[in-house]
Amino acid sequence: MNKKLLASVRFYFAQSVFMTNCHYKAHGRLVKQMNKNRYIVIGISGGTLVAIILQTIGLKTNCQQLLDILSYCGLLLTGASLLYTMFNKEDISELKCQHRSIAEDFKSLRDKYMGLIEEIMSESKREDELREKKDKYQKEYSLLGKYAPATTYNDYLETQKNLGLKGQKDEEFTWADEEIDLFLPNKLRLKNFRH
Repeated sequence: MNKKLLASVRFYFAQSVFMTNCHYKAHGRLVKQMNKNRYIVIGISGGTLVAIILQTIGLKTNCQQLLDILSYCGLLLTGASLLYTMFNKEDISELKCQHRSIAEDFKSLRDKYMGLIEEIMSESKREDELREKKDKYQKEYSLLGKYAPATTYNDYLETQKNLGLKGQKDEEFTWADEEIDLFLPNKLRLKNFRH
């Protein structure tokens, strides 16, 4: 068994696991943001509707002071609605879908790497065939990274926490064997294979 090949494949397997989770975290963050935006819009719209209803009541009762107050409130709510729409005009639903899609692609790649780890450990194929697969998967990994939407530092930290990694601030992963083994089935873990 070629240990360098196995180490390389295990590294990209771990990276794929991490990227899958990171993009799911980004997807979740955007879902929360969309819900927050929705509630704000509902609140502003509801306030505007109440102001309109009260203005109608004010017209019927001929209460000028109430009409003046409600007119200002309606004007403020309309202005708030326009400003909120202007500053939040980007449609994050498309970005949310992209994160979910790329997470699924990384998950698929993760499974391919897991299969390749099994093949390397079982020594069932020639090394050149295994290297060819590794190179093919590495190109796929690079393409996914190239076209993936950006994640945030918070997504990164949440992923570390979610995966139970003992990350340091501003750390770049080097992936200890024990960390990679956390993501693999028992039979494919290095500690069990060496025995």
